[in-house]
Amino acid sequence: MISFLHSLPRIVLFVVVAVLCAPLCSKCVGQEIWEYSPYKVKIWLSVSPSLSLSEESQNEMHRKIEELAEIHFGATWSISVETTPDALFGSVLYRLDELTVEQLLSRELILVVGKSEKAKQAFLKMNPPPPKREEVPKDPKKKPSKQDLEEIADLEARSASLQSVRTLESGIERLKSIAIHPLQYSALQRDIVPYLDKKQWVDFKSIVNIYEGSNEKLQAELESGETVAAIVQKMDLEKFKKVARQIPTRLPWQPESLLRSNDKIFMASVERVGESIRIQVKELDSFVRRMGEIASMDVIYSNEIPRAIAQLARDTFSPVVRIEETDFKTAVLRVKAAGLLTKEDHPIRIGPGDVILPVVRRDDSNGNPTLLQTIPYTFIAVTEKIDDISRLYGAIFTASRGALAAAKNRRTQRIGLKVKPSHASSDLKLGIQRSPGSAVPGAEIYLRTPGTDDLKMEGRTDWRGVLPLLTKELPTILYDPPSESKTFAIANARKFTSSPVDPPEYKRIEKADLAKPQGSVVSPTATGDKEKTEEGATAAPDAVPAEPKPDLPPPKFFGSIQLNVPLYLYYVKNGDTLLARLPIVTGLKSVDQADLPDDRRRLETEAFLKGLQGEVLDLVVRRRILESRIKQKIKANQLDIAERLLDELKRVKSYERMSEQIEGIQRRALSTEQGAVSTGVVKRIDKMVDTTRQMMQKYLQDTLVRDLESQLNQAK
Repeated sequence: MISFLHSLPRIVLFVVVAVLCAPLCSKCVGQEIWEYSPYKVKIWLSVSPSLSLSEESQNEMHRKIEELAEIHFGATWSISVETTPDALFGSVLYRLDELTVEQLLSRELILVVGKSEKAKQAFLKMNPPPPKREEVPKDPKKKPSKQDLEEIADLEARSASLQSVRTLESGIERLKSIAIHPLQYSALQRDIVPYLDKKQWVDFKSIVNIYEGSNEKLQAELESGETVAAIVQKMDLEKFKKVARQIPTRLPWQPESLLRSNDKIFMASVERVGESIRIQVKELDSFVRRMGEIASMDVIYSNEIPRAIAQLARDTFSPVVRIEETDFKTAVLRVKAAGLLTKEDHPIRIGPGDVILPVVRRDDSNGNPTLLQTIPYTFIAVTEKIDDISRLYGAIFTASRGALAAAKNRRTQRIGLKVKPSHASSDLKLGIQRSPGSAVPGAEIYLRTPGTDDLKMEGRTDWRGVLPLLTKELPTILYDPPSESKTFAIANARKFTSSPVDPPEYKRIEKADLAKPQGSVVSPTATGDKEKTEEGATAAPDAVPAEPKPDLPPPKFFGSIQLNVPLYLYYVKNGDTLLARLPIVTGLKSVDQADLPDDRRRLETEAFLKGLQGEVLDLVVRRRILESRIKQKIKANQLDIAERLLDELKRVKSYERMSEQIEGIQRRALSTEQGAVSTGVVKRIDKMVDTTRQMMQKYLQDTLVRDLESQLNQAK
């Protein structure tokens, strides 16, 4: 009893703390912790009827796939396998390689309601307002009851006619009939079956009726009020915009709802090809709406299908990171489900040396994506661990500086997918912006390892504007230490984690060493100081120590890491101008299309000016030769010959005549008859013209003729 009394204050304190924290804990239950939340995965399976599998056999196949996926991924996946929805079954089975996210969502069913006055009147006839109550003198002391307030709100909502129908739920409640075409009606009757245990979907099924007319007739009836509401496919939505408004329609069996409730959807096709069974699998990342590359495998027996699908799902799976902080060079990454890992070679693991493809998603107020952008030619190379669980540093390599840093706001999220090259090589194809089918032939392509100066020429684009990229060696890149970042959250990320990982030993790189082959990086313990003597030797007694140089900048240190994929920087040069700097992973895409600014005016002007500069050089040589011969003839008192040579010199083009020629070239280059010229091109052309004009002013002086005439007259 005494011990219980002693412990009573602690028990009371515990109860008080639990009561105070209860609201906070209940709020946190609905929020998932990124690194401890498993991937929600669904596999859609389309099995060809040619395999003649019974429903029981297919259900057993689903169960085995789930078991095998559990072996591969463990607690990091929460998986379910089901037959592909009817609307997509054939596309997944026969056209999986062509299937896109847009095609996947184009068959979504959308509820539309008429917006004409006639449609509103028809709606009011179906939903007449309740009889008006007798007015009772208002008692200022008596507040309206909850029932009174609800009735007033109902009257106001009904008076708004169809405008009060803003959600699918309100539509199910207040619409008496919803029109739908027969094909979509049949699919709806099948898809809705698993959801009929809820009254909402029973009511929905009861008010959906077959409409036999065409889309054009349905439009006319929505405008006339003969039909108040209809369900149409998303691909046809544009046709109904003038006569109806769209209601958010998230039917739980449709792709849009499935994308919201799953992280990954794998589409699997199983069909017979000759004597074997071909299995194809493709990954769809739900959050960024991005299709992965297709992977395939052939098996002989049907009992091998589950193993093949589980293996292909592992091969095509792209782990996800959240990009938390960025500056122009460095990013902080957090790996999803990393806290659930149990082994080093796990398929969801991301570590130093891996490369991330960043994607920016921007949502509207309802959580619908309004922007899904893979920033062109932008990659993040994972360089260091921040902690032992999920946080990493990455070095940013991009063609557009600051693209990731500028993408951060409340409704914008930045996600990264691990890169897995699947092609033997890539083709770099150069085109011109806003000119479909155009090409940039003859452009010079140079390759550089990120962070170094080891620039080398890869080749020139052919007549199609294409150059094959064949470099597959894994590069060792240099990057700036994250601790040098001006962004506080990046520089001090290790200080604010429970299990920080010590940074690697950064290397001091001399400027002259940047262009050396990989592997020649000098370590901090051997910086190549010239003052050091060879091992075992002693310095001369009269040697004078070198005075320190206070103006030298502090030594520069870099991190160094070998990447797991061939990421290189490709520089595009056309003529004398550098047009682009493109980070590319060889083999990630079969074709990397780069559309460059229209530089044809500058290139054409450069060709004219180069020809003009060659002509100037020729004129300078001729003038020098004639000048020398005239002076010799004057000195030899052969004045007649000197006068003839002087006349020949006068006929040689002077600065004034060449200046008119260069002005004509400039006028043609900047003419707007063939379209507007961008500001950047105008600046480049003006710079080239000024350089050529300065060269002519220097070497084609008109004073030369006057000086020689004066010397000739004096000799006479």
